[in-house]
Amino acid sequence: MRLARLTVVLGILLIAGGVWAQSDAVAESGGSWFRWDATSLALFGAGIAVVLAGIGSSVGIGISGGMATGAMQEKPELFGRFLPLAAAPGTQGIYGIVVGIIIINKISPGMSVDAGWHLFFAGLPIGFAGLLSGIWQGKVCAGGIGLVVKDAGQFGKALVMAVLVEFYALLGLLASVIMVGKV
Repeated sequence: MRLARLTVVLGILLIAGGVWAQSDAVAESGGSWFRWDATSLALFGAGIAVVLAGIGSSVGIGISGGMATGAMQEKPELFGRFLPLAAAPGTQGIYGIVVGIIIINKISPGMSVDAGWHLFFAGLPIGFAGLLSGIWQGKVCAGGIGLVVKDAGQFGKALVMAVLVEFYALLGLLASVIMVGKV
C-alpha cells in the first residue's frame, strides 16, 4: 500500500516537474503548456533513475541503520561489522545517479523524440530495480545485523546474503547502461 502511494506521489512530482521545467520555453515560444520533446523525455528518464533508486536506498538504509543503532546498545564493540551491513543498501542510489548522469550526457541538440523515449525507458530498469532491491536489501541487512549480534563470527554469511540482493540492482544498472548505449 505504501509503495502504491509512493508511486502516485512520484508520478505527480514528475509531471509537475516537467510542467515547471517547460514553462520558460512555453513563454518564449507561445506554444502549449506541455510538450513531449526529446529533452523532456530524457530528463524524465534520468529523474526516474535517480529518484526511485534514491528512495530505495534511503528506505533500505533506514531499515538496516535502525537495526544497527539498536544493536549497538547491546554490542557497541561490533560497530565496524554493523557499518557495512547498514550502508549496503546505499549503493542503489549511487547506481541511479550514475545512470541519470549518463542519460543527461546523452542529450544533444536536435535529438529525435524517438531517442528521447529510448532514454526515458533506459532509466526504468535501475529506477525500479534500485527501489525494490534497496528496500529488500535493507531488510536482509537488518536480519544480518541481528545474526551478528548473536554471533559476531557470522558476519561473512550476513554480508553474502546482502550481496545476493545487490546482484539484482547490478542487473538493473547493467540493463540501463546497455539501453543508453544503444541510443
